[in-house]
Amino acid sequence: MSNPYQTTLVNNQDSDEVKAPALALMIVATISIVMVSLGLVMDIFLLMTGAMEGLDADDRRPIPQTTTLIVRMAWGLLLAAASAFVLFGAIKMKDKSNLGLARAAAIAALVPCVGPCCILGIPFGIWALLVLNKPNVKASFRDSQSIT
Repeated sequence: MSNPYQTTLVNNQDSDEVKAPALALMIVATISIVMVSLGLVMDIFLLMTGAMEGLDADDRRPIPQTTTLIVRMAWGLLLAAASAFVLFGAIKMKDKSNLGLARAAAIAALVPCVGPCCILGIPFGIWALLVLNKPNVKASFRDSQSIT
């Protein structure tokens, strides 16, 4: 006679195994979104107050400070979008609802200078990929998708 409680125990262990890297990615992505948002607010403030025009008048560089600021804002928007994607994928990873999206978010966290919090995103992305590639975790994603 088989034990009916054994599958529940295995699923709980798989769920706990996925939660830690998912939570780490969620925290790193949230920190990145907050920091990028603060930077964008400061950049918009500099543009709106006209403070950049005073810097451009004194500057002898070939690229004006205003152009540099606009490029920095575009890069900030790219970072915010990448961090939001990692946050969304980490939530899906924690809920075990979409393995492909969770993997894509972990890979996005690995991309230097684009992933969330460059230094922290790389090890947490590797950790998430290692956990997501375990056969029992893949099975738990399939099981949770077939239940819902």
